[in-house]
Formats: sequence, C-alpha cells, structure tokens
Amino acid sequence: MAPRDRLRANLLAEGRAYGYTLTVWGAGAMLIHAYGVPSPAGVFAFVGGALAAMTALALVAFDGLFDTQTARDAYERQAASIVHVAAALGNLAASYAVIWAATPALPAHWAFSLVGFQATVGYNVLLLCEDGVARVVG
Repeated sequence: MAPRDRLRANLLAEGRAYGYTLTVWGAGAMLIHAYGVPSPAGVFAFVGGALAAMTALALVAFDGLFDTQTARDAYERQAASIVHVAAALGNLAASYAVIWAATPALPAHWAFSLVGFQATVGYNVLLLCEDGVARVVG
C-alpha cells in the first residue's frame, strides 16, 4: 500500500479513538486543576463514571449487553469528520461547565465520577452530530 493510502487508512481507523482520548485527557486535566491530583479512589471514580456511561450507551444502542453485532462502518466520511472539533472541544467546554458547577458543591470522587460519565456520553452524542453534519455537507 502506498504511504498516502496507508496514512488515509490509519487516520480513518484512529479518528474516533483519537477524539475520545483528547476528550478524556482534557477532562481529567481540568479535574486535576480544580481538585488536585486524585487519590486512587478518585481515579476509580473517573473510570467508573466512564464505564457506567459506556454501559448506558451500549444499552441504548444494542438489544442488551450480550447482544452480538458485527462492526459495520461502511459509509464514506469526509476527512474533516475525523478532526472532531465539536465532539472533542465542544465536549471539553461541557466538562468545564460541569467541573465549574461541581467544584464548590461536590466532593472530588463524585465530581470525578460525574465528569467521567459526562465526557463519555457527551463525546458520543456530539460525535453522532458531527457524523450527521458530515453526511449532509458531503
């Protein structure tokens, strides 16, 4: 495969995970800024919130947690749809708003759990919006 073709395939394969990584890292960094370095309980709370969100999303998307699906992502995408400006940056703005509202009211472990949940759900919802816009514009 030619280098440009390989790069194109790599970017399409990495795009969604890359945006989620930016979202989770950014949200975690903002939490650390607001609350300090988390205890192990805070880390587990953040990951637990993200896992709870992924479970909730899976229950909405599938017929149950043990439903078997074949990955099908056959539709064509515009290159711009892998940048994730809305899904990553928009969701970070939402994370910031949650952290700003939670800081005086919630203990750290609750805030970490809430933002882990919000970042995961928010990213996936905004990703659906980005994909829809890319299909309409493209």
